[in-house]
Amino acid sequence: MENKEFKFQGLDAKTELRIALLLVIPALMMMLGTLYLSHILFPNTFFLVPLVIAALITVLGSIIILKFMTNQIKDQNKEWIIRINGEETMTARFRNRVYTFNMKDIIMIKNMGNEGVRYLTIKTEDQLLKIRVGNTGFAPFSSEEDIKKLDAFIDYLKPYINENFNTKVLKNAMNPNIIPNFGVFVRKGETIKYSIINRMKPWQVIAMILSIGIIIMILFFNIMEYYFFK
Repeated sequence: MENKEFKFQGLDAKTELRIALLLVIPALMMMLGTLYLSHILFPNTFFLVPLVIAALITVLGSIIILKFMTNQIKDQNKEWIIRINGEETMTARFRNRVYTFNMKDIIMIKNMGNEGVRYLTIKTEDQLLKIRVGNTGFAPFSSEEDIKKLDAFIDYLKPYINENFNTKVLKNAMNPNIIPNFGVFVRKGETIKYSIINRMKPWQVIAMILSIGIIIMILFFNIMEYYFFK
């Protein structure tokens, strides 16, 4: 591989999580406030109507707030710079943090996501890079061009990955071709570990998520009825 440099706008996982946690309180306020006002103004309305309205207001409001929050982050604080010295070393810089490691020390590369979002993880024995790039409503911190640059970075690594890594079989992946080079790649010689979800088929994962969602909704309605709708 020849020496190469890649630059793109994105976030790391810690910053993404921090923003998500900051968004929880206003989202809950919008949800509970809308449900309470609906109960006061329209007490005899079928319970699903206020729920749907509250969900829509919460989603739209959260997207607006999230867009505002990410716009406050300066471009230089969203820039990833990755330099590769052939097959020798990789240096990744994000804000004031610099990660430098030998290519042969990479244990795992995980490239997940969908059409508008990329979740890239690069793991060594003692370092972990979690790169987030996206241009959707809930990931408005990059552009389509940034996504293409990240895809080009993985495409550049692919010959090295094919030679030195095994591919982890993900039975739960509904569409493994949804993004270029989708998958989890584990260094040859390393044991590939599978979680319960990895072994499940897509329909089983969907059924599990729906079941959990129904249980949460039942608990939520019971709590709302007990505290607000007496």
